[in-house]
Amino acid sequence: MKKLIFLIVILVLLGGGAVGAMAVFGIGPFAKAEKTVAAPPPPAKVSYVDMDALSIPVFITDQKPRQVYMTLRLEIKDTERKKVEAMMPRIRDNILTDLHKALPEHLKNRKTTDLNLIKPRMVAQAAKALGPGIVTDVLVVEIFER
Repeated sequence: MKKLIFLIVILVLLGGGAVGAMAVFGIGPFAKAEKTVAAPPPPAKVSYVDMDALSIPVFITDQKPRQVYMTLRLEIKDTERKKVEAMMPRIRDNILTDLHKALPEHLKNRKTTDLNLIKPRMVAQAAKALGPGIVTDVLVVEIFER
């Protein structure tokens, strides 16, 4: 009788372990249904437009004057290239004017320019000239401070 009870307990434990393993690994009756995921739409084609180099003088009280030189490249929607090239003087002026105002405050307590803080400002200024969504990013090709 003891052997029969022992055998039943072993079988129940093995069955419970098997059911638990199937639930953990998602097999058998616990298998998850395959989800059909629609293919993501192809990314919009982007194009790059180079800007002329910018030279921004930075004057901060109690510090010697600095000069920041930047070479920028705009990442734009490919379909908007002609519009961007036509508006390039306005874009350049907006970015230059904003950096002329922002950099003295930005560099007051920093040794170098933090591009993570400046780039969104430049994208916003380009959007101000062209409208939202045309310029997706401003790439800083080169930056030099002296």
